[in-house]
Amino acid sequence: MLSLADAMTTNLKKIPCETSVVDAAKRMRDERIGALAIERFGEDLKGAEGQVVGLITEADIVRKAVAEEIDLAKTTVETVMMTPMITVEASWPLEEAYDMMRDSGVRYLLVTQARKVVGLVSIRDLLVHLKE
Repeated sequence: MLSLADAMTTNLKKIPCETSVVDAAKRMRDERIGALAIERFGEDLKGAEGQVVGLITEADIVRKAVAEEIDLAKTTVETVMMTPMITVEASWPLEEAYDMMRDSGVRYLLVTQARKVVGLVSIRDLLVHLKE
């Protein structure tokens, strides 16, 4: 049985939580992706890498920013990111992850191993692997 580890993208694209919604949208456009992980940096965090605290998707930008007519250049991604952060373990079976995504109405999930975010999976990724 295939798990999320078989379908996830490990090349996770990240942005700092202070990034503007406009800059996030431009990055998604330039990289031709539909979601970005949001990282928070701080003195209390160890190491050069920040901690992934959320995810922002194209749908978040449209529904929570554009539709609400907020100033996209002055609003940070942390303001409109998906909350609460939805994560699933890499060992989850693809079918269960698909059912969860369908039932909760999300198209992306952050994938974890030992409580650390290690990847991202989209509903498209799941459908491709489930079809095989």
